[in-house]
Amino acid sequence: MPNYHSLKNKVAEIPKVTTKPMFGYQCYSISGKFFVGFSNKNDWQVIIRLPKEEQQIAIKTNGIKPFSHGAKMGWIEVNSTLVTNNSALKWVKKGHEYAKSLAKQ
Repeated sequence: MPNYHSLKNKVAEIPKVTTKPMFGYQCYSISGKFFVGFSNKNDWQVIIRLPKEEQQIAIKTNGIKPFSHGAKMGWIEVNSTLVTNNSALKWVKKGHEYAKSLAKQ
């Protein structure tokens, strides 16, 4: 999946971002605040942490649902169709901004 790997590479290139496994995903954080994870399996799933308001908007989008292991903490699960057509990028950017705001607190 070229766009999956492209998205993952874009995240890895963000300054000050670190990575660590969590929930069976390779997750990325800034200042210890996680904002996105890429499945370690071949299902091309992506999870993104958003503020509650943004999570409510996101889950109205076809192909996005609350992430079963972290919905209460604002995590959404984006299916492979949205990842491969680059629609997930806007949510990743929102997740990154949210993580940066949490890191400043």
